[in-house]
Amino acid sequence: MESLTRLVNESLADHGYEPKLDHRRLQWSKWFRCESSFSVLLAPCQPGIFALGEEIVAGGAGSKRMLALFHIAETGDISMAMGSLFLPGSLFRERLESGRCFTRYAVIENATERAQAITALQQWMQSSAELPQVA
Repeated sequence: MESLTRLVNESLADHGYEPKLDHRRLQWSKWFRCESSFSVLLAPCQPGIFALGEEIVAGGAGSKRMLALFHIAETGDISMAMGSLFLPGSLFRERLESGRCFTRYAVIENATERAQAITALQQWMQSSAELPQVA
């Protein structure tokens, strides 16, 4: 986990961004499969941020699962926001129901800290998308 933190810090620094919030303080839940509204029933009814990732490499014997982050959001109610992802008309409904998606969340009560966290994560996602892809 320390190496992931170092990579994120280096990536942010390379793109000239110094976050005001220490992202290492965030208490993220573990990743869990997100394939129906039932899978998010235990998400808290508290403000925070959540991330959605899609499995791009399945974990097998001796290998680790790899997820591609495709959406992050902040909300005043994590449970309601995640549940609404499965409503008819949701942009992500079909993708989530594929069974290859996972989610995690972090409760952040303070609105200013939540905004700083989401800004840092969005900038990191944008800078990561600009990196050359390895074939």
